[in-house]
Amino acid sequence: MSEDTPIIDIDSALNRALGDVAFLQMMFDEFQQMLPETMAGMSEAVTGGDMQRLAMDAHQLKGAAANLGAMALASAALTLEKIVKSGDHAGVREAFERIQAAVDHFKQHLSLINWSCLGENSPA
Repeated sequence: MSEDTPIIDIDSALNRALGDVAFLQMMFDEFQQMLPETMAGMSEAVTGGDMQRLAMDAHQLKGAAANLGAMALASAALTLEKIVKSGDHAGVREAFERIQAAVDHFKQHLSLINWSCLGENSPA
């Protein structure tokens, strides 16, 4: 993950939500609610050596995060997915730890967003 990779690209996320701030906020809330289960499953896969499940979970997390503009988290998930698919699993635990850190940064950053300043969500 590059230091230039934004934690959340809110402009991109807002564009994907067609400017609907309330909808975007709901999507972020739903994403946050699914994170504990996703992370627990990935942790079990790392501990149990279930690389097929880990690759699938990393791929799904990458896509969901990217769709919401959570670029740093998507990047960390992509890195883990690539490591697992490479067959050289030496860096799996470290890559998973980077995802855990990215999740923490994502949650912190999300809590700082002032949703009321992002624009109108009512029709013109």
